[in-house]
Amino acid sequence: MGNKLHDLNGEKRDQMLQLTDKKGGVIGAATREDCHSGAGKTHLAFMAILINKDGELILAKRSRKKSLWANFWDASVVSHVLPGETVIEATKRRSREELGVEADFTDVGAFIYQVKHGLSSENEFCHVLIGRTSNSIDPNPIEVSEIKIISKNHLKKKLISEPDKYTPWLKIAVKKNLI
Repeated sequence: MGNKLHDLNGEKRDQMLQLTDKKGGVIGAATREDCHSGAGKTHLAFMAILINKDGELILAKRSRKKSLWANFWDASVVSHVLPGETVIEATKRRSREELGVEADFTDVGAFIYQVKHGLSSENEFCHVLIGRTSNSIDPNPIEVSEIKIISKNHLKKKLISEPDKYTPWLKIAVKKNLI
């Protein structure tokens, strides 16, 4: 990897995440493991789509090392907002860590969802952000196994023809016209 903006910490089960109410208001904190066990606890998350200079979307395939949704195509950057962070700060941090890219992001909306995955669950109040970059992408192999450049229309077609290859939250964001 040529760009050293990202670290290689990977997932931390004891990392503290922000719990939220159904409107996204922070009501406490719990560990990542507690937030994803069983039905999960609603916590603050985000997904961000980077758009390249040609107006195309940059998707990331989740690494095999991810504990949830490994090998699924996803938004460019996806993670949690840590205690003391804003959504924008978290998105910028994870953009550097996951893709080695500095970018400015705009929050375009949010939704709440809960999806089971084996014995675990995603239960998130999820902000959607859009960023633009003309920088080269330098994926962190602990986080991302592959990058795909795709038009919005082509992504919509892929979500219909190959829905099992994409994360549930990416499908929700596209369906809600947030991407």
